[in-house]
Amino acid sequence: MPINYTIDEERNLVLTVASGTLYDADVMQHKAALRDDPRVTPDIKELSDVRGIEQLDVTETGIRQMIRFDRDAAASTGGHTLAIVATEDIIFGMARMYEMLTEQNVRSVQVFRDIDEATRWLLDPPEEEL
Repeated sequence: MPINYTIDEERNLVLTVASGTLYDADVMQHKAALRDDPRVTPDIKELSDVRGIEQLDVTETGIRQMIRFDRDAAASTGGHTLAIVATEDIIFGMARMYEMLTEQNVRSVQVFRDIDEATRWLLDPPEEEL
């Protein structure tokens, strides 16, 4: 599978890396694996590094399936915070489409071109004004 993840329990962070050719089924398998992993909590943060994807075979139908999955999972988990890092324009654009379509289902999604910026956004959120 071209998507692998590790969990940094100390930082409550899923580190996901995708590479090679990515298909709808790969993303759905990854989402199911996270949903079924007992270490994944509703307040977990995920850093998804997709800079290693060489070919994106994710379809509009697949994205809609992902959004339905997120909606169904959000009912039991409350969603999570997700930063996606993409440098290729087509992958960045597809990630932005996912971001816009799933904003009701995932606590917070943002797409970045720089992994350091994405990491800061996830781990050092700006303090809320009182």
